[in-house]
Amino acid sequence: MKKLLWGTLAGFVVLLVAIFLARNFIARVSVEIGAKKITGFPLKIGSVDVGLFSSKVDVRNLTLMNPPEFQEKMFVDMPQLYIDYRLGSLLRGAPHFNDMLINIKQLVVVKTDKGDSNAMKLKGVVFSGKSSSKYTIDKLRLHIGTVTLKDYSHPKPTERNTPLDIDVTYPNITDSTDITRLILLTVMSQVKLPDIGIKPDDLKKGLGTVTNQVGQVLKGVTEQTKGLFDNLKKALPQQDKK
Repeated sequence: MKKLLWGTLAGFVVLLVAIFLARNFIARVSVEIGAKKITGFPLKIGSVDVGLFSSKVDVRNLTLMNPPEFQEKMFVDMPQLYIDYRLGSLLRGAPHFNDMLINIKQLVVVKTDKGDSNAMKLKGVVFSGKSSSKYTIDKLRLHIGTVTLKDYSHPKPTERNTPLDIDVTYPNITDSTDITRLILLTVMSQVKLPDIGIKPDDLKKGLGTVTNQVGQVLKGVTEQTKGLFDNLKKALPQQDKK
């Protein structure tokens, strides 16, 4: 009986050690599978660091890839995805995140020769009702670096890069808000894009109270940027008028 007990205990300890050593790998696979399920696009990850005695996950060097029919392989270059979560909420099946940081270095919108785009093929872009998933994000921080448009709809393909380098924060995000659509709405509120099969007004549907937040937050970003530009102009020496 003692041998059986000690054998069971030893096996349990070995299992715990194995889970501890493989926690980052397990988290990496979970993020990749989750991203594929949410966006419909494959995801590549550089590394995942799961806090041992904390409820924090730090994911580095993420690349959201385009479907194979697109000439451009990369859709999103994301150096960091940081999450601070409440463990109990995950066990209850209704994740509650204290903080989430989505750091996008480059977003590449591709318009094909047929007139469609990679953005319109994302899952959830077309509003189809309230999400069946339950989640809460107290603070969603979003950084967007450069937006690139590659247009193959003309005989001579064109490429345009728009540096944004903006940081916005959205509080109190719930399951009524699709984060993918919120990111696209944020981008399209700042960058003028050709017809890519998606309209900003369509993205606003089903975003709940966040719709009003987008305008308020981005208005603040625009005013802040204008203020910095005005101060820079004042600081520069003025040429004497002749």
